[in-house]
Amino acid sequence: MTVSQPRLRGEQLTLAYGKKTIAENLNVTIPDGHFTAIIGPNGCGKSTLLRTLSRLMTPTQGHVFLDGEHIQHYASKEVARRIGLLAQNATTPGDITVQELVARGRYPHQPLFTRWREEDERAVAKAMQATGVTNLASQSVDTLSGGQRQRVWIAMVLAQETAIMLLDEPTTWLDISHQIDLLELLSELNRQQGYTLAAVLHDLNQACRYATHLIALKEGKIVAEGAPGEIVSAELIEQVYGLKCMIIEDPVAGTPLVVPLGRSGRT
Repeated sequence: MTVSQPRLRGEQLTLAYGKKTIAENLNVTIPDGHFTAIIGPNGCGKSTLLRTLSRLMTPTQGHVFLDGEHIQHYASKEVARRIGLLAQNATTPGDITVQELVARGRYPHQPLFTRWREEDERAVAKAMQATGVTNLASQSVDTLSGGQRQRVWIAMVLAQETAIMLLDEPTTWLDISHQIDLLELLSELNRQQGYTLAAVLHDLNQACRYATHLIALKEGKIVAEGAPGEIVSAELIEQVYGLKCMIIEDPVAGTPLVVPLGRSGRT
């Protein structure tokens, strides 16, 4: 029986910024059909890894494989037809309406010199409906709240109609209400619509509640990966973050809940 390879993976990756090496000999797999949260302390290589998997960065050594081929072998448009990316601190391209920004997600699917098509219109309408921004279609993106803006960016990625979405710190700068709202949306896209998601998240309890798979990084190395309920322990959190804690069951979701004890080991 042949076991199919995951659609997106990296093998023997060395990641670096200039002369500073972030990770060496890193093997990573984004499991199909899961919502993967990449966690770890600042500077451990989370965003660098995500940027490399999306081909925004090229590894110093090693290869990223997409659908069995080196990702570098694909044309940029072809990568964009297979992977949707929400980069960290995405900036709005000038004064643009919500519908115009979401429509930019159709660029990878439009042949040269082809006019706007009915299938493009349907994809944009579907993406806006899924993210709850249809009523904002004619509004300038610059006038939106942070939570609304993030939904619009996700709608643009959805309009690409890719099965894989990568999100770099999608909840940064959002208040707690908008963070939960956004994570509920991502969870729904994964569980109900089958998207494969990978996101860099800082909040451990949010990662445990909404993700189905965790990758824990420290100093450019994967120290644990798997379902939150299987790998999250007080020992792991202390190893990764140097933080003493208790792990209890989230009374709402039944997932691991990290309760810090403080540096002294007391509440």
